[in-house]
Amino acid sequence: MARRASICGSGEWRRLRLRLLARLEGDLGKGLVDEDIVPLLRLLNSSECIVTSSSCSGRIAVFAAPSPGDKARGGVVAKWHRRVEPRELMEAVEEALRGLPRGFVWASAQPVVLALHACSQEAAEAVVRAALRAGFKYTGYRLGSIGDYYVTVQGVERIDVPIRVGGVELRIDHEALASLLNTYLSLAKAKLERLHRSLAAELQLLRGCGGGGVS
Repeated sequence: MARRASICGSGEWRRLRLRLLARLEGDLGKGLVDEDIVPLLRLLNSSECIVTSSSCSGRIAVFAAPSPGDKARGGVVAKWHRRVEPRELMEAVEEALRGLPRGFVWASAQPVVLALHACSQEAAEAVVRAALRAGFKYTGYRLGSIGDYYVTVQGVERIDVPIRVGGVELRIDHEALASLLNTYLSLAKAKLERLHRSLAAELQLLRGCGGGGVS
């Protein structure tokens, strides 16, 4: 299949990149970006071929909802982008249980998630190769709205633990639950450095976009 022409020199790409970079700097200033993923974002955005749009370095969270999939009336009760202590996890669970006596409550450890735009298929494929090599199996890209390529990278280190199901509360040992969630989070965090090294090597080989500007 023939490659599509890149949009790396287009005004649409420059505007998209400037807008997303400005939003990132604003989020950094507000403390809304996970500190341990910032070096990876800096690396990716140092390439003129790429701009990041969202990210998470992995997290632990407690969720509650009146029914499965009810995002309008449910959501996150508490979240941590670090290891969680059993007591703070227990307090969050108790808060969730008080709020939804007949609903659904669960705790979750979630993996690294990264989304970005690339101005060429070559750049998108370079990111995908690097992520797959680093162990991020849920990785791929699709064509974006301006002829760019939207790339998503997601780890596999996820576990969801039910605590209340349809009003029925399950027996939970909070220390054991915290240990389980922390184990999964540690596995997710360990992959960040591996992803950084893999992307640095791949982007050094990338040609075009003014040489990539990768350091």
